[in-house]
Amino acid sequence: MKRDYYAGALISFIGVFMGLNSLNYNIGNLRNIGPGMLPMALSIILCGLGVLIALNAAEPTGEGAHDHLDPEASKYPNIKGGIAIVLGMLAFVVLTQTVGMVAGTFFCVFIAAIGDKDATWIGSLVLASVITVVGVVVFIYGLKMNLPLFQLQGFSL
Repeated sequence: MKRDYYAGALISFIGVFMGLNSLNYNIGNLRNIGPGMLPMALSIILCGLGVLIALNAAEPTGEGAHDHLDPEASKYPNIKGGIAIVLGMLAFVVLTQTVGMVAGTFFCVFIAAIGDKDATWIGSLVLASVITVVGVVVFIYGLKMNLPLFQLQGFSL
């Protein structure tokens, strides 16, 4: 599709712009990483993703190549998905501050997953549970971040 070429080019352009701006900071080396290393690494990854998107934009050929496309479904954007993602982020902010990280993460992922048109309740529950467990292991136990797992009016765990 033509818009995929444009999307890939735009992502690559943003990556190049980020990379050029990261040159304003000391990049350092792998032993002594400077403040410009992360933006440079992310810009390289972004450029690569943009190129992959543009290369993948070629239309498939052959009989039955477009059988998977539903012309009615592709006419309109998935508003439900966008709203679900925004509501999931808001749920994370509110619930993490009031109830704790476990509830915030679980409901953020669950609400965002429900926004998918092919999502099931069970699949969304499983996904939210797995992501919550991974988040707790990585951020609380791995990175030792000081976030309360559960927090109820004056009591936190």
